[in-house]
Amino acid sequence: MERRVFLVAGSAALLAAPAVRGQERFPARAVRVVVPFAPGGPTDVFARRFVDRLQRALGQTVVIENKAGAGGMIGAQDVARSRPDGYSLIFHASSSAVTSPLVYRRPLYDPVKDFEQIALLGVVPFVLAVGPQTGARTTADLVAKLRDQPGRLTYGSSGVGTSNHLSAALFLARAGDLRAEHIPYRGSGPAIQDLVAGTTAFQVDTFGTLHALHKDGRIRITAVMHPTRSAVDRDIPTLAEQGITGAEASTFNILAAPAGTPRDVLAVLSDATRRVMGDAEFQAELLSIGIEPVAESGPEPTLRFLSDEVAKWRAVVQAAGVSIE
Repeated sequence: MERRVFLVAGSAALLAAPAVRGQERFPARAVRVVVPFAPGGPTDVFARRFVDRLQRALGQTVVIENKAGAGGMIGAQDVARSRPDGYSLIFHASSSAVTSPLVYRRPLYDPVKDFEQIALLGVVPFVLAVGPQTGARTTADLVAKLRDQPGRLTYGSSGVGTSNHLSAALFLARAGDLRAEHIPYRGSGPAIQDLVAGTTAFQVDTFGTLHALHKDGRIRITAVMHPTRSAVDRDIPTLAEQGITGAEASTFNILAAPAGTPRDVLAVLSDATRRVMGDAEFQAELLSIGIEPVAESGPEPTLRFLSDEVAKWRAVVQAAGVSIE
């Protein structure tokens, strides 16, 4: 009899163990942050600087896993399918969060429904740059040349359907339904090389990739595609200041978790993120590399921001007729 009671009690303890483990304080082990792009790129650089501080804020190890492919969708899909417990997160860029699911005919996930948004971390304004062969010194010069030579000038991007491709298409539409030939490249690097060489006439990209060339006089940045001028270079006017409205465009970074992640876990992650992004020293560090930090964010404002971006870029994708198998 005593042996039977002991076995029953022991079985009850074993059955109770998962419940006890399920109530453990988050995070009780290492957190994985997936960067859906190759190491060394701008998203990876930001993610590593952020994660270094996030693990201190959480008091737990946070590791980065690079998983590139399909415009960021491979890594994002991995997280979307992960257990929704807060231990697998995605460090989205605008392509994985918005544009890739819009331009691919068979998207691997829904950017809004398949994730719980934690925080908008930073915004990187796009800039408009002209190559040396155009002879353009201002955005007005470029617009005039595009009008005079409809469809003959070319512009490069890091690939079909990427954020800088769609942002250039938005510029052309808002500047007067102008036409130019799009030349897709395998990444921004080769596209920028041809811009410097004068093979292409203009390009949309970021300060981080173009500003040093602008300062050296090898290309010329004529406008910031943002509501305000950038701290990186206050001398460069916005498109709106030059009479082209509705063409604001930027890449951005969002931290998100799989749909269904518990609210208390999201609250812990959101609070830690807010403390990281609210640090004045970190903000200055990000501004120095062209990232405009978002200090006060959270799940609800990030969801509103993302939903607005999806609606905005869906219209651009449809108007440009961009579709990838």
